[in-house]
Amino acid sequence: MLKQGKHKKKFIALPAVFMIAIVVAVFAISPNAKAAQYSADVNADRENGVCNYTLAGIDTAQTSGMTTKVTYKDESENTVTVLEQPVTFTAENCQNGQYSGSFSLSDLSTYAYREYTVSFLMSDGTPVEAAAKCDFSIHRDKFTLDVAGYKSKTNRTISLVNKENDIIIPGKDSQIQLSILKKNGKDEKKVGTATVIPTATKSWDVDLTKYCNTYGTYYARFTVINSKLSGGSELLAQKEFNLALTYGKIGSKSTSKTEKNQTFRVFVEKVNSALVVKNVTFNIYNSAGKLVCTEKGVHNGTSTYYYSDIPLKTINYRFGNYKIEVSVTDNAGIVRILKKTGTASVRVKTGILTVTKLANGTAKFRLKNAYIPGNIKSVRFKVYSIKNGKRTLIKKLIGVYSNKTYIANYQYMVSGRTQVVACGYTQWNKEIKFKTKEFSVKSSEVGKNGWRYEKYAGKVYKFYYKNGEKLTDLTNVLKLKKGNKKLKIVVNRAACCVTIYAYDSQKKDYIIPVKTCTVSVGRDTATTSGAAGLSISSSYTPLGSYSISSNGTAAKYSLKPMGEPDGSTVYARWASHVVGNVYFHAIAVGSQSHYALRASNYNKLGSAASAGCIRMTVADAKWLYDYAAVGSSVKIEKGNSKKPGPLGKAATIKIAESINYDPTDPSVPAATKKKDYKAGRISGYMTSKGKKVGY
Repeated sequence: MLKQGKHKKKFIALPAVFMIAIVVAVFAISPNAKAAQYSADVNADRENGVCNYTLAGIDTAQTSGMTTKVTYKDESENTVTVLEQPVTFTAENCQNGQYSGSFSLSDLSTYAYREYTVSFLMSDGTPVEAAAKCDFSIHRDKFTLDVAGYKSKTNRTISLVNKENDIIIPGKDSQIQLSILKKNGKDEKKVGTATVIPTATKSWDVDLTKYCNTYGTYYARFTVINSKLSGGSELLAQKEFNLALTYGKIGSKSTSKTEKNQTFRVFVEKVNSALVVKNVTFNIYNSAGKLVCTEKGVHNGTSTYYYSDIPLKTINYRFGNYKIEVSVTDNAGIVRILKKTGTASVRVKTGILTVTKLANGTAKFRLKNAYIPGNIKSVRFKVYSIKNGKRTLIKKLIGVYSNKTYIANYQYMVSGRTQVVACGYTQWNKEIKFKTKEFSVKSSEVGKNGWRYEKYAGKVYKFYYKNGEKLTDLTNVLKLKKGNKKLKIVVNRAACCVTIYAYDSQKKDYIIPVKTCTVSVGRDTATTSGAAGLSISSSYTPLGSYSISSNGTAAKYSLKPMGEPDGSTVYARWASHVVGNVYFHAIAVGSQSHYALRASNYNKLGSAASAGCIRMTVADAKWLYDYAAVGSSVKIEKGNSKKPGPLGKAATIKIAESINYDPTDPSVPAATKKKDYKAGRISGYMTSKGKKVGY
């Protein structure tokens, strides 16, 4: 019976223990059950930097207050508490079980742009955490930083591009500052002053010359400025950009102007500097690497093309390839030698020389596409005979220029192996050998020698040949004596040419052309009048037959004063009277001096330019004065400009305006003539022995 009772007791006690456990469990889970009743929400007013929060589910009978706690995670994921704010619930601030509150960035103990966690610890010990975070972070994904402009440009546009017009930085108490600094972090310079944080895209136009003093890589940097930030600022964004000096082609070229001025042009194109170009200098090196010339570059206005015209004299007229080095100085005072260099080709082009043998005992020489820097003054063909390995000069021919080709005809003088050398002459009278060509001349091809009767313009004349060349001055061949009465002077008025003839005893006629002179006759070439109409105001050379001193009196003057229509007096050398007021004479001068010649009058030789007299060079006038005796026949014909005479029309000399003498005048020192010829002021001259140079 006891055992049974005992067993009965145990059965009754078990339910009681179970009930106690249930009660304890209920009391143990009641705080969590309460926490599940709270709900918290936050809303960030980023524009004003204020975080509003709401806590609902509050029973003031059981909970008298709470502590609001604001935290964030630092870079090491440590929790940093920046605000703990106790709150006491009252009927006023907690209605219908809901409490609303706020805090601002300025309330936080540490001012930082972060996402903040907002939590609450209730007075009954219940923790509550808002599901969302209060976003006071910088929205770096909502904006970009752009630097517009090429690396060589001085002015750049730096933009903070707000892609969605977002509040990229919370609060109204911060500003942003733009600055420029080197990539190494040094020499940071502020651009203007700090400004309010834009809610839309904002741009700054920046003159980099104010902030950069060298080339290289820089940063454009935006910094948030706020005294409450650690250190007072925080990097918002930065963008890398470059400053550079850029340029294009470096080279050289020749123009008609540079050729005329005996220069060559060096240039550099598209020079741009982010620090502004102050000047450009060209350094010229020869093939041995020696600096031979330094010249400043020039440009037009704001052009990026710089050039310098280098005088050939500066490089001592030495032809070849030259290296062009360019240095650029900018407004910051930086001198930079450009990495690239150019080449100036100051070289002679030897051209193409051809020899064409013609059927009439002559060869035609052609030199095509030859070139000398500074222009070719003249070309001569030197003809040599080669025998037993020895070369002998037999002829020099002046090349006639036509269509980029110099041409000369050589009448064979000797047979055998023959060589022609084409030579060019610079404006400073240096001889340059272009090309050499050899050809063979048969004995049957050699030209004429001695006296020959030949026709010219339908009439037979007696010419004298030497090695195939017709001589145009037979003074020495005929061994003429001064004061010769057996001379006939014929003036071809249309051709402005005088031919002097000697008497041929075999043909009994004046048919030996002794000499030809190029002259100026009267301006009025239309008049066919004779001597009867001559007066001080007439300007024609009278047609007809006359003689030296037609009036029968001796009329030769080594220096003759002549009255001009305007009443002035000029002086004519070596004057030989023809008829009336018409004389053969050297071009008149303004005073009794060999150095009073007007270049404009001299350069008119070969054209109708006088008042009626027959103007000549000093050499020709003196020859006529010396050799044509008084009474020598003079015939003035209307003539034909295309048929000047059997000896042709002699070449003339041209002189510069600065020259005041006749280059054929024997009274002018040969040294003076030679100097002016080398300088290009006269195209030719006559030596004291009567040798022609240059014409």
